[in-house]
Amino acid sequence: MRVYYLDAEYETGKHKIVEVWAEFWGLTMPDAHIKEPYSILEFDEFYNRRLAQRLIHNNRAFYDLPDKFYVDGNGNLREQDGTLVTSNPNPQKEEYKLSALYGLTQAQLETYIENNVANLTEAKEFLKKLSAVVLWLVKQSRLEE
Repeated sequence: MRVYYLDAEYETGKHKIVEVWAEFWGLTMPDAHIKEPYSILEFDEFYNRRLAQRLIHNNRAFYDLPDKFYVDGNGNLREQDGTLVTSNPNPQKEEYKLSALYGLTQAQLETYIENNVANLTEAKEFLKKLSAVVLWLVKQSRLEE
């Protein structure tokens, strides 16, 4: 899920949310039609469905009411009253980020394998990391459904 907000502040420390995009809504990403400079907050939509549902109804200008949410100067999502909005991280993604393989290029990965997979024990450890990544990818792409 992506929350698009303007870089310019509409009040001190408050940035207006202009679009909310989530894959499960089936909409195209709004990148092309936002004309002002913007930034993006990303949340895992699978673990934050309730937040996504609340964000879709953020803009209440039609009713002459303020938006329900805004982004503060530090890039945090906040409710209208200033309450910090917390999100649920994807545990598999967070675990993957902590692995030694995160961020390597293909050449660096090949060098890592050459230098660190020399016997059966090391090969098993590498296969465990590899299978964790594959499992995460399968779950993200929902291939098991």
